[in-house]
Amino acid sequence: MNVLEEMFGVKKPIIGMVHFPPLPGSPLYDSKGGMKKIMDVTLRDTEALLEAGFDGVSFSNEGDRPYLSNVPKVTVAAMSALISEATKAIERPFGLSVLADPEAAISIGTAVRAYFVRIFLSWVYVGDWGIVDPDAGKLQRLKASINGEFKVFANISGHTEPLGGRRLEDIARGAVKFGLADAVCLAGTTAGSEIPEEDLLGARKGSVGRPVIVGTGTTIDNVEKMLTLGDGIIMGTSVKVDGDTFKPVDPKRAKEFMDKAKFVREKLQ
Repeated sequence: MNVLEEMFGVKKPIIGMVHFPPLPGSPLYDSKGGMKKIMDVTLRDTEALLEAGFDGVSFSNEGDRPYLSNVPKVTVAAMSALISEATKAIERPFGLSVLADPEAAISIGTAVRAYFVRIFLSWVYVGDWGIVDPDAGKLQRLKASINGEFKVFANISGHTEPLGGRRLEDIARGAVKFGLADAVCLAGTTAGSEIPEEDLLGARKGSVGRPVIVGTGTTIDNVEKMLTLGDGIIMGTSVKVDGDTFKPVDPKRAKEFMDKAKFVREKLQ
């Protein structure tokens, strides 16, 4: 039994994304709606995903474009408040990511008692927000120093390009053997984009027995393929209104997706 099965109590768990609208201090923040509007959206999306049957949820500051490698204190405070409120009645595992600040993710994860955090952990990448140089040694020491009990899902692809021409298989191996990742997570070129099959196969080859998570691009049409290639799925865009990452969760689309996903998952087992 791998760490995902232990955490979620099911093989090949499917985790739904709760994308926060722009938070205070970010360029697109709605100051008139304020934190109340953000909280309302967060609670509504969380409820919709859980009612649809997702095995867990993950929270992210997706609306805070353009992203920062060192987020302000108000982002940490806002995310902690939102996640704490949204998970009061949740009996399913939850986690989070912070775009694009792994130290903030670890700090919030400890404060809200998350089950997992999803971060860039090791190697060096370049993306729209600049150089991504996460420093696994520093991050794992931070987690240890504050007694973080959550698991670390390490991003090894997505929204960025790895520097140095290193193979994805070797990046996955390094994330586990050097970075001490509990699982590796892949993503496409942007939110909602499908991950190439060869990337998932390469990651599995190098992941040293750790689970491989499909982190973007799963839809009702390709869910069988993605559940076959991956050990778990984190997804959100295709169950949003109009399939738009930055719109609310569509309860009907979410239910239809999970109905098919559960059918497929049973068939694969």
